[in-house]
Amino acid sequence: MSRQGRVAVRDDAGEWRLLDVYDDGWCDAPAPVRTVEETRRRLRELLAWMGALVVLFGGAAVAAVLLPDSLWVSFLLLGASVAVVAAAGLRVAVTRVGNRTPEFATSAAQAAAVDGSRRVAVSDVRAVELQRAGHEDAVTVTVRRGPTVVYRSPDRTLGRLFQPWSPRPPGR
Repeated sequence: MSRQGRVAVRDDAGEWRLLDVYDDGWCDAPAPVRTVEETRRRLRELLAWMGALVVLFGGAAVAAVLLPDSLWVSFLLLGASVAVVAAAGLRVAVTRVGNRTPEFATSAAQAAAVDGSRRVAVSDVRAVELQRAGHEDAVTVTVRRGPTVVYRSPDRTLGRLFQPWSPRPPGR
């Protein structure tokens, strides 16, 4: 068994979820949706990093013109601007490592480990219908027990992941 891929989708209730498709079925879990406040905070942080870089680099250029006998000031400010770029890169790397999700071998393993996840096993799937609705891919899944499941995503990965499942799941 192996994971085929991951895509962010909206379900029938309009909730964003992360959908992981495996050979034995798929599992969806609540997706972290950024709030307006978090987006504003991240934008302010980005502008602060960029502002610091512009001020230090501009200061180095001005110091080179106004103080040609003291080039060490320009080099010091250039070194500080390089340090700002390195610190920003390190901050991004640490954030990405902290947000990394664990890898699972099967959908059953993911469903057991992730709170709030829902699993659909390959044996529970009756039919899968792929559609393109405007700018979104839509996947309608008819399951043996329970309501029909619909996923929508503007990412074409959704259609690619479910292509082998349509019209019938693999091995059926």
